[in-house]
Amino acid sequence: MNKLRSFYRNFPTIKVSKGDILFQQSDIPTVGYAIKRGVVRICNINASGAEKIVSFKVTDEPLPICWLFSQSATAMFFYQAHTDCELYVINKEDFNSHLNQNSDFALQIIGILSNAYVSASLQVDALVQTTARLKLLYAFRHLCLRYGRDIKNNISRLQIPITQQELANYTGLTRETTTLELNKFKIQGIVSYRHKYYSINTGKVNELIDDEYNPGINTDLQTLAKKPLL
Repeated sequence: MNKLRSFYRNFPTIKVSKGDILFQQSDIPTVGYAIKRGVVRICNINASGAEKIVSFKVTDEPLPICWLFSQSATAMFFYQAHTDCELYVINKEDFNSHLNQNSDFALQIIGILSNAYVSASLQVDALVQTTARLKLLYAFRHLCLRYGRDIKNNISRLQIPITQQELANYTGLTRETTTLELNKFKIQGIVSYRHKYYSINTGKVNELIDDEYNPGINTDLQTLAKKPLL
């Protein structure tokens, strides 16, 4: 059994429904969570009520990570169930004690943090692109690497459901612009989507992106943080 689950299974679980808030921004947590099943969305909400998605957290990931590592006394963002979820309710002190005493567990947590760092870097790379088309192409590359699963040659299917509005929020574009570009991508055979799940032609995406980046990393949702680093 992977070292994360062997630790998490010592704690009780709760089930939360899609849309439920786990933490409000600036809440002082009394417990942490680790995801047994489902997807949690991390977002920021501005003064006008507009939501900006920061990231998604998936199977085995602990949260809120800054609070668990005592980097912040509060939750820095809003944490909301993006899908129906089952969560382990973990104790902060036990988490840190086990982190210090079990090197295999620590290595798997480092793997999660490494994936999160790569993910954040790729997301920033998408956000700094100068056109809506490039923002979405770079975003799809990032999403495929972080949350995709190859279903056949050059086709990756995102394992998290995303609406067009959520994709717009994630890339800093308007809904109208996002829809316009997605329709073009669909005609060109770059993307297809059904019931909020996107399939991406990664071969065509890589041809259209004009950099030499070749990640060669495996961040399949089902194997995230379960492979040894060495």
